[in-house]
Amino acid sequence: MSAFLGVVEDTVIEVFGDRKFWIIAETADVKVYRDRLYAFLNLIEKDGNEVVASAGAAIWRTNFGKIAQFEKITGVKFENNLKLVIQLSVSFNPKYGFRLVIHDIDTSYTVGQLSLQRELILNTLVEKHPTYVWKLDNRFVSANQHIQRRIVYNKIALIAAPGSDGYRDFVHELENNPWNIQFHVTLFPVPVQGDHAMNAMVNAIHQANKSSNFHAIVLVRGGGSQTDFSPYDSLELALAVASSVQPIFTGIGHERNISIVDELAFAQLKTPTKCAAYLIELNYEWVNELLHAKNNLVQLARKMITEKQQHTLVMRSQFIKSVQYLLASQKQKVIHQNQQIGMLLPINTVLRGYSLLRKQGVIVESIHEFLVGDPIDIQLKDGQLQATIINKKSSE
Repeated sequence: MSAFLGVVEDTVIEVFGDRKFWIIAETADVKVYRDRLYAFLNLIEKDGNEVVASAGAAIWRTNFGKIAQFEKITGVKFENNLKLVIQLSVSFNPKYGFRLVIHDIDTSYTVGQLSLQRELILNTLVEKHPTYVWKLDNRFVSANQHIQRRIVYNKIALIAAPGSDGYRDFVHELENNPWNIQFHVTLFPVPVQGDHAMNAMVNAIHQANKSSNFHAIVLVRGGGSQTDFSPYDSLELALAVASSVQPIFTGIGHERNISIVDELAFAQLKTPTKCAAYLIELNYEWVNELLHAKNNLVQLARKMITEKQQHTLVMRSQFIKSVQYLLASQKQKVIHQNQQIGMLLPINTVLRGYSLLRKQGVIVESIHEFLVGDPIDIQLKDGQLQATIINKKSSE
């Protein structure tokens, strides 16, 4: 058998030699040994759901770096169900059998396929869910992006993996904001990568939307693989984001690309930290407006107090002047009245050239108070006379 397989090996070498070929194939049964720097997989071709061609393949140590390069450029984890353009050679070993050896991967083809798939998903959303996603000026927009902006965002529904770097970075940034703005964060724990991530995040968004206690929903991811972003490019999660009644902020942390979820979210930030910083900034605008209003109110109050004080001083001065004028006026009246009263005193009447008649010391004003023979005193301005009534004659 070894001799026969040796002939097969020679034939393979004779036919294929060191020649390399570019082919299109789909990956299956991928096993990557990152600590050992090699990988095994099957390369298959399908007609519908039927596999029509299959061959085992390997990436050896010398070309193992192509996997990391592929993942970094495309943002896609090297795993099953990837349609790739790959460069390979044919190998046969009597002990290990037939195998295709992968030398290179055309990342541009994968990026193009991802772009086509992304465009297909977005167009599907526009076609089937035009209420939530539509095209405007050759770009895709969502109903979530048209939610009216709030004054404050401090009650947060956080959809994240508990204990992850993304969760910790986001919360730490909020808690240590320089203006001591208080945030209330409710965690909706979900896996952010793997087979169950997409459904878990969709359910979390639906649950958060059932409550009226939140101002915003935040999707963050950090600390995990930089390649498994497929949930964020899924139709189901994109639809959940676009149709959310609460504004959705993303801080997914994709180093190279913007996911479909990012494109349809209310606000898209690069990392969890930047997402938290943006929310702090939005709330600071509100706090700053309050402080500005407070300062304006204080200044207005001070102005009103100053004006009232000035008005009070003017009124006080006017009151004092009015009282002084009234007192002076009344004083003049009293003096004038006293003068008039003084003019009427008997002594002053005498001084004006008149005389006073007294009978027994009492001033007499009528002739009828005298009898013939009564003694009388006559007061003149320069002296006093004594006389006796010898006759009286009335003018009546």
